[in-house]
Amino acid sequence: MRVAFDVDGVVADLRSVLVREAEVLFGRALSIAPDVDEDHPLEGLNHRERQRLWRRIATIENFWETLGETEEGAVARIAAVASTRRWEVLFLTKRPATAGAAAQTQTQRWLSAKGFPLPAVYVVRRSRGAIAEALGLDAVVDDQLPNCLDVVADSHARPLLLCRGAAVPAGPAVTRAAPVTLVRSVDECLEVLAAMELRLTPALRVISDLPAARSRRSVRRAPIPRRWPRFQE
Repeated sequence: MRVAFDVDGVVADLRSVLVREAEVLFGRALSIAPDVDEDHPLEGLNHRERQRLWRRIATIENFWETLGETEEGAVARIAAVASTRRWEVLFLTKRPATAGAAAQTQTQRWLSAKGFPLPAVYVVRRSRGAIAEALGLDAVVDDQLPNCLDVVADSHARPLLLCRGAAVPAGPAVTRAAPVTLVRSVDECLEVLAAMELRLTPALRVISDLPAARSRRSVRRAPIPRRWPRFQE
């Protein structure tokens, strides 16, 4: 099974570091919403303050290697399950450049240090759905609803929305009929992915890899019938 994980907000705790840097920079305490990532940084700041903060971040050498994990040991657990089940795992991120190594290199080194050997990292410049379709992904794990909607619209991958907060985000993707699975932790995410894999029988895997099947998928935009049960929150 091919699975992609977003980095910031899913396995890397970007929010805590940004809050710390912002409080030092602006000299005041900040109350920031938890759904912060490279696309939606620090909603408690105005536009100029965000720009100033990111200029500061850009000067910090190898900034992306200074982050902690959202859940202690999460990266190592993903690595262990992926190794046992022989999953192909890709990490996606839109991290901007900082001083030091390239964002991709920093992310690879960070993942390796946290327990995922030889990580594959893709720095996103397009729709996550388009990337999921091009790479033939089976599932994409993200903490941002718009990214999950991209996956629904542009690919046949199953989006998993990681929502650790008490409130469920509003929108069409979290209705009963929508094909987005809500999970509350990395461990729950891995359980759902394992259950999905059980439904991907060897016969279906072979069929999906045939050239004719790939050709049909490339021109058919509507989601194919799911090969796994719909999981509810």
